[in-house]
Amino acid sequence: MNWKRIGTWCGIIAGIQFIVITFTIMIFYPEGYSFLENTFSSLGLSVTKGYSTPWNWFGFATATTVAGVLMVPFWLSIRTVFTETPMQRGLSWLGTILGVVAAPCLAGIGIFAADLFGVQHGWSTILFFILMALTIGVYSVVILLNKEYENGYAMIGIVTGALCLLYIFVIGGAAMQKVAVYAIILFSVLQGHKLLKIFE
Repeated sequence: MNWKRIGTWCGIIAGIQFIVITFTIMIFYPEGYSFLENTFSSLGLSVTKGYSTPWNWFGFATATTVAGVLMVPFWLSIRTVFTETPMQRGLSWLGTILGVVAAPCLAGIGIFAADLFGVQHGWSTILFFILMALTIGVYSVVILLNKEYENGYAMIGIVTGALCLLYIFVIGGAAMQKVAVYAIILFSVLQGHKLLKIFE
């Protein structure tokens, strides 16, 4: 297995492990977790509804940090597909750089518990969603410029980027946050499936 396929699998695994860990925390959440009313950040609080929850914080920090680390090889791998023209090469490098910069922001969302480090947690969240919207938006343009890459992947990317921006700037709320996060994961998994075929 070459490094490009490994990087692709990293992007797929990043989303899967995030879903598994966060759902596990939801199951054991003190006095119950409301999927539509509680944010993901609620999973990483040091104190939840009066209960000390260091394991919740540790689990959520692990989920976001692992996802952030695995994002890096994924964006480095996808860049290698778009080399047909100088425009594609330049935009794919831009998209990858933005994606790599988003990685520590994602880790910061979990590491900085919202009830202890509100400012750092808030800025990590804002920067992550904005950077992801830009990353996915740039790659959506690159996909449209590539004759051998189906435009449907670009359409999914445009919708995903729009959902991220809507969450940060317009709608907000726990339900919209989950829509944006799961859209990012879906985008990564679908792109990963496509890339695995390319890198065979």
